Amino acid sequence: MKRLPSMLLLLLSVVALGCGAAPSHTSTSSEPAPLRIAWQTWSAETFARAAREHKPILLSVQAEWCHFCHVMNEETFGDVRVRREVNEHFIAIRVEQSERPDLAERYRRYAWPATVFLSPEGDELLALRGYRPVAGFLPDLARVEQAARTGQALEAATPSGPPAELEATRLALVAQLDGLYDERLDGWGTGQRYPFAEPVEEAFFRAQVRGESVWNERATRSLDRYAQLIDPVFGGMYQYSVGDVWTRPHFEKIARVQAGALRAFSEAARVTGDDRWLQHAEDIRRYLTRFLERPDGGFGASQDADLMLAGGPRISGEEYYAKTEAERLALGVPHIDESVLAAENGQLIEALARYAEAGGDASALDQATRAADHLLSTLLRADGLLAHRASERDDTTEMAHLADQAWPLVGLLALHEVTGAERYLEAARQLADATQAKLGDAQSGGFFAHTRDPRAVGIFRERRVPIEDNAVFARGLLVLSRLDESGARRQRAEAALRGCARTDELRSLGRMVGQYLLTLEFFSSDYAILSVIGPDDAATDALFHAALRSADPRRLVELRRPGHGRYPYPGRPAVYICTSDSCSLPVTAPDDLPAAVTNFLAGP
Repeated sequence: MKRLPSMLLLLLSVVALGCGAAPSHTSTSSEPAPLRIAWQTWSAETFARAAREHKPILLSVQAEWCHFCHVMNEETFGDVRVRREVNEHFIAIRVEQSERPDLAERYRRYAWPATVFLSPEGDELLALRGYRPVAGFLPDLARVEQAARTGQALEAATPSGPPAELEATRLALVAQLDGLYDERLDGWGTGQRYPFAEPVEEAFFRAQVRGESVWNERATRSLDRYAQLIDPVFGGMYQYSVGDVWTRPHFEKIARVQAGALRAFSEAARVTGDDRWLQHAEDIRRYLTRFLERPDGGFGASQDADLMLAGGPRISGEEYYAKTEAERLALGVPHIDESVLAAENGQLIEALARYAEAGGDASALDQATRAADHLLSTLLRADGLLAHRASERDDTTEMAHLADQAWPLVGLLALHEVTGAERYLEAARQLADATQAKLGDAQSGGFFAHTRDPRAVGIFRERRVPIEDNAVFARGLLVLSRLDESGARRQRAEAALRGCARTDELRSLGRMVGQYLLTLEFFSSDYAILSVIGPDDAATDALFHAALRSADPRRLVELRRPGHGRYPYPGRPAVYICTSDSCSLPVTAPDDLPAAVTNFLAGP
């Protein structure tokens, strides 16, 4: 993860939560005194002592409820090497931010714990934001101690970014997609016009996160073109448009196309605040509801372009879809494939959740919930993987496919985020674990397209590691790693991305690299978890929905009840904004949340 500037880390840490409330030593009373950090109070006497002993001051500003403050107290300040270094070369002060609002105000944009090194005269030498592990903190101590002795100026350490080869791959793919953007007709590529969702989502990401505002306009212009592929009568989006125009559709309606369109229009509504995008999204959903949704909660896979009349001629899509609703229904409807497939339903679960999140009809969440429950009750195999379809569930000799695990994984995680329901997070964890165990490729670091097929012959015995499906699964692992604070999950996601960084193949995918590029964007960027804590009441709901409407694509939202979250309940509903190593002060007003998220991620 790209690290925020250390000075920002400090300010946020001190003010935000005030971790360090009770400066309780992590050492035991029986421990030899030299192995305990000799914490001092913030006072004129302490600064005078530092001047007499010619030692810099180590100031740790903490908050009582701060998880990472406790971790740093136990692991970093509890390390014998750190304790010896601090006691020998520093005067250490620990402050609870709630007891020193002046310090909290000064460092309000840092995240707890904040670690500030000062001269005896009170000049700032170095400020560090958030939890610092022992391996990184020992060099920090050495740098400050040397600088204090020599009078050398200090700067914060250069933030570590993503691995160089993955960052080079990301930049190459950004250039690849940029070169395929059509300034005249909008969208990506030439020839047949496809309503690809991922390049639009990546464009919004770049505008929001990297400040490339031109991509907001290009994304919305492209979506205006995509909307020309929506059936104005039944709703739903046609698969693509033939020729070099947007108004000659090919009339199939494919579930995955509906999911992408619903997701992209919902993201546009969230980013721009323009409800016209929600209307386009609703045009997609009403088609899904009327034609593809099954009575048991799943969604069918597709609808044919043409109408085949029993014992009669074929009516082409061009002729059929030019008719009014009454004329169409008098003839019948093109055939619908009612197969409830795992990957397609995972895509629709995520899309419906994102539509509800962006302010669409709340009943979409009921649809997403019913579809998720249907998948888990009818497709889940004994080995923990999802079958491609229900008829294959009880036969584990049938191949299980990576796409059928990856898309339901991100769907379950989106549903957990938007509903707060813990059962979907637990189902996602179990699915991720089973997929890693059954489909992992130790050689490449990625994941195989399917389990081994004992009936395969020739080249079909060789299992492939597909780029797009690995990217989707890696995205799910990244979300889990952030929610569960799991370095192992993140490392597994990174390994999958590395295993699929096949330059020639990525280049050959052209405009189809969007899914992989999106996951690289998430991997290489900072993130914030918006942890909402409060009782089941209107005030908590208002904060929760404000968090969900946050336009920053790097944020994740979690809903917790008092006594069940990772952060304490401050007596009224609140949102804690946290990264992997730091947190903000609790935000209690919904209107204050957008600026708080922006400031937290942007730095001082």
